[in-house]
Amino acid sequence: MSQFYQQFIQKFPQIEQNKPLAPFTTFGIGGPADLWFNLTDIADLEPLVKTAIDLKIPFFILGGGSNTIFADEGFRGLIIHMAAKNIALEGDFIVADAGTLLSQVIQFSLKNGLTGMEKLMGLPGTIGGAVRGNAGAFGVEIKDIFQKARLFSPQKGLHEADSKDIDFSYRTSAIKKNSSGKTAKPGQIIANQEIILKVWLHLTPATPEKAKTALAEATDIVKNRISKQPKGKCSGSFFKNPTTPDYRSPQPPETKAGYLLEQVGAKGLKVGGVQVSQNHANWLMNTGNGTQKDVLKLVKILQNEVKDRFNILLEPEVQLVSPTGMLLS
Repeated sequence: MSQFYQQFIQKFPQIEQNKPLAPFTTFGIGGPADLWFNLTDIADLEPLVKTAIDLKIPFFILGGGSNTIFADEGFRGLIIHMAAKNIALEGDFIVADAGTLLSQVIQFSLKNGLTGMEKLMGLPGTIGGAVRGNAGAFGVEIKDIFQKARLFSPQKGLHEADSKDIDFSYRTSAIKKNSSGKTAKPGQIIANQEIILKVWLHLTPATPEKAKTALAEATDIVKNRISKQPKGKCSGSFFKNPTTPDYRSPQPPETKAGYLLEQVGAKGLKVGGVQVSQNHANWLMNTGNGTQKDVLKLVKILQNEVKDRFNILLEPEVQLVSPTGMLLS
């Protein structure tokens, strides 16, 4: 163990070592992290990050793990698992810690007679991850209900940001874009340069009858998702749909990643332990012994096939994380 790790553990004795990462992702891939901190109090985030930077220990922020695939070698540094899940009501606003599951936020809103995000029911992950990636479904996106967020960054410290600062666009935001560095000097922070701690959402008050109708709609959405989605270890839709100016309007099938992949014969294509689902061409599945290397090889094949046929380069929604935190593609 390096002297820097020893110093870090002395300051934060609740740190775990050699923590397997695969169980904390929906894809079930990833070796062990050298250091692991389960963050149940957002007040602990700032000292953790500052100490990691001082000791030149790479760190990575992990939420629900639904859009993250770690390296087979694991992570040579500190994983901070966002496990703070406090949620409260402030008038028509819901205030939730970033580690709160999106499904929990939706259920909380409906129980309190607030509507506006029920169409997102069934999406995996945390509210922090949903804001970072501007999660959306059925014409509704996080940016439609987002009010502000409390963030921490090594550069700015604790600060707040509104929609203009976050700069939402299709399945991304300024926060996500700014964490996509490819190269770094030793000790430089690559991923998660701005870390979401808490989120404020502005929802619409509803009568008990309308709230009941919204809950029924959310229940139907979940049942529909379950009936259509492939079963197994995966991350959901792997590639973004190619963007169009009116992407929020109902898109014809030929503009969607799943259709493009199906046209090039992607269904069933397999590399090692990772296979394109036979049911949905934009779902990659870990058949049991998949590796990140398998994912990278399969992704490149799929991108090349679609590029050759349609002159469109598909962009992954999923983060592929190197052993030192760089985001791969």
